Amino acid sequence: MASILVNLEHGIEVAATDVLKFLTNSQVVATKLEPGVIAALGVLLGATETALSSLSQAAVTPLNITLDVETITDIRAVWPAVVEFAQAIGIKL
Repeated sequence: MASILVNLEHGIEVAATDVLKFLTNSQVVATKLEPGVIAALGVLLGATETALSSLSQAAVTPLNITLDVETITDIRAVWPAVVEFAQAIGIKL
């Protein structure tokens, strides 16, 4: 029983450390974010939400996100900064 509690305590400690690292990195990176990165992420999340809003449709067909040419051009312009931000918080694109 003691071994289970020690393992559980260790797991919680590791998880807390990971969360702290994530939050610290996010805070540091967030202070350096360009407004274009925030806008691009907002557009992508909004488009994803719109596509997910119809769950019955998503169950029948794959998820399709539609963006106009101007939006794609705007996102492409800030994409390197979006990738840099994602990597800083531990997301590999």
